[in-house]
Amino acid sequence: MTKPLKIVVTDASPLITLAAGESLQCLTMFGVPVIIPDMVYFEVTRDIAKLGASILVEWVRDNSDNVRIAPTDVFAEFQILCEVNPKTKSKGRGEKAAAEILQYELDNNKDFVAGLLYEDSDVRSRAFGPSLHERVVVFSTGDLLLELESAGLIQSAKHILDVAEQNERNVSKQREPVPNEQAREVVRDALVKNRDHCAGL
Repeated sequence: MTKPLKIVVTDASPLITLAAGESLQCLTMFGVPVIIPDMVYFEVTRDIAKLGASILVEWVRDNSDNVRIAPTDVFAEFQILCEVNPKTKSKGRGEKAAAEILQYELDNNKDFVAGLLYEDSDVRSRAFGPSLHERVVVFSTGDLLLELESAGLIQSAKHILDVAEQNERNVSKQREPVPNEQAREVVRDALVKNRDHCAGL
């Protein structure tokens, strides 16, 4: 695939892991748009004292040129429900919001590939269906880090995961590469394009 990449964060987990690993900047190393659904952003930042929350707020503020918090009907509905019942659960709504954003982007922009960043391997069947659009690929936080390491943009994927683990984040699944060559090809292509662009500046 040679179309430009956009990264859509499917749920809170990748953001928490990268924040715990002190490496949210990994998401902007591609030089492509990063889209965080408002519901996902809320799930991470609703309690500013929790792991990754304050770091994410600062990172989004510092990277407003490349990172966008995208509004969704899912989050608007959640806010209304919370007014009626403050104990309304947010579980599963982040993925639904990501699915909403993905569909909007696919319908309104024909010239890009969406990379869905996930940590839970069930995300495909739960929120996006068993078969994804031909312009959509999925990759895990761990695989993203491995590709950045291979490209020489970070020193060690293992080190980042080690730091996250030291900050009490469970990263065992992210240490196991997922055999998805299509997704890795898209990631590599984005990295090469970004490197060529930066070299020409």
